[in-house]
Amino acid sequence: MSTTADPFRKILLFALLVPFLILISWIGYHETRTPQNQEEVLTREIALLREGRFDRAAKVIQFWLRDSRRDISHDGLLYDQMAMIYVAKAYKRPLSREESIHQAELNLEQSLRLFDLQNQNDLSLDLFEIGGKYELLGDISDKDKCRLYEKARTLLLRQLPIIRGDSYTAYGKTIPLEPVRADVRKHLDAVNDKSLKSGCGVR
Repeated sequence: MSTTADPFRKILLFALLVPFLILISWIGYHETRTPQNQEEVLTREIALLREGRFDRAAKVIQFWLRDSRRDISHDGLLYDQMAMIYVAKAYKRPLSREESIHQAELNLEQSLRLFDLQNQNDLSLDLFEIGGKYELLGDISDKDKCRLYEKARTLLLRQLPIIRGDSYTAYGKTIPLEPVRADVRKHLDAVNDKSLKSGCGVR
């Protein structure tokens, strides 16, 4: 009776194993396949973030940054996205928080470097975005709050004079700029308040 059951078990095990192996192979191919464009990069990154796979999400962007087909004018955005991955990881993984903060800051520095190389005649809110992430890093850092808040404060102060005029028109849409300035000032006030409460002081 056992000799009859053994082949049946083997067939059943094989039948269950094959779909599993196919799924594993597909996942492996899907994750290691080089993205064809930036939209695919960001879609894959978001999917990995939702799964809590922060390092893998960052690697997807890192691989694309080495791809000669990319539009290099978007590199600042990609470094900014990578910084956000590590901000999220810092919130979710307390044991590696300081290392995540460090990685986030390295990417923010790259994003800021690329911003400083741009033509500054057009309206840009990059400094607001980068400063906002430094504020988040200050919020979660245990040992480096003051320096991170000061970095956020410096960038928000740099942002304000770039927002010139009453409105900005692009792609047929006109945006009033006073609410944008008000939002930057709101974050600046929040950073100053957090700095004082953390014993950092405000210059």
